[in-house]
Amino acid sequence: MKKITLLTIGFFLLLLTSFTTQKLPSEFQEKLLKAKMNFETPKNFKEVPIISNNQMNYDYAIKHVEKDFEVRFALHPLVDRLKDYNEKEKNKQPGEINRSPNKLYQGSFVAIAFNISGGKILKGSSIFPPEAIKAEFNADWGAMTMVEAGKEFGQDYKYCVMVAIHKDDVADAYYFYLANDQQTIKEQMQPVFHSLKFN
Repeated sequence: MKKITLLTIGFFLLLLTSFTTQKLPSEFQEKLLKAKMNFETPKNFKEVPIISNNQMNYDYAIKHVEKDFEVRFALHPLVDRLKDYNEKEKNKQPGEINRSPNKLYQGSFVAIAFNISGGKILKGSSIFPPEAIKAEFNADWGAMTMVEAGKEFGQDYKYCVMVAIHKDDVADAYYFYLANDQQTIKEQMQPVFHSLKFN
């Protein structure tokens, strides 16, 4: 009897997990697979529509059900860029320089921060210690910065904390924590911080 109960509980847990995954849009699920990442919707958050803008495209967004706090996620799998890079390296002509996608993450981080803010970085940026980023996100590199959100990207939000993580040969991922005051970001970002990480 105990075995049947355990099997039943296991079945329902599996069912609940599959329903949670199915709630994610198929495009985002495909990106997660390509980026070798997993996503867990945090408690008290719901999906919100993606806002089309020229400052930064992103793949998925969630908002706190009570607080004025939104989190957006952008995934950039490296598989196609690595394939293109390796092809260029094979056919490289004398004097040609090709940069590996595994060497572009810091430049991309700075460029995206400037794009979403219009160049208004508030507090500089900090790079996470390698052992911490490995333990917490299974990534090889990570950094964080706070900016004043540009009107097109931020819409009604004033501030954005941007987190970027990189895993060699796999993907770059970006998290955008948005609110109208810095205190809300500090209070609300921790429960969401590990919702997206590399497998």
